[in-house]
Amino acid sequence: MSPDSSQPNNTNETIANARDDWKNSTTALERVQQVVEQTTTAKTAGEIADEALVSEPTARKHLKSLVEVGTAAATEESGATKYARNEDTLLYQRIRELSTKHSREELIKSVQDMKSRIKDFEDEYDAASPEDLATSLGNDAPEGAWEAVSEWQTTERNLHIAQAAINYGRARDLGAATQ
Repeated sequence: MSPDSSQPNNTNETIANARDDWKNSTTALERVQQVVEQTTTAKTAGEIADEALVSEPTARKHLKSLVEVGTAAATEESGATKYARNEDTLLYQRIRELSTKHSREELIKSVQDMKSRIKDFEDEYDAASPEDLATSLGNDAPEGAWEAVSEWQTTERNLHIAQAAINYGRARDLGAATQ
């Protein structure tokens, strides 16, 4: 029985097929934007071009547009312009999304749950903040303590985002009422 020749028979072929499908189903701008949205460490236009399957001039053109609309941020490092996603824009989008997709009551319940979780961390580790806990940990840290630091930081961040979503929704509603 011979293998079906239409099926990829190795990893390289599978990757090549996926790249071809992505290139054929998206525009150059969409690919550059997708790469930038996943970029947490600044990259050169050439690096982004390679990942987005476009030429460097095409990447530069689209990166300039993305910086202008606030999706990307550009920085100068060692004489080279590097690009990454704009964290402020992503934060705003997340706040807006939460405020749109969840009711005020759901967000308030979520805030209460996160505050309770933070209180549990404070009580369990006798610490005022995740940073306080981290600085108190040594080589003999209890099992799970470092994970608790990370979870506590994430919970605090999510708490502030949820509170901002409540405030954003309230401001939006008040703005609509005054028009």
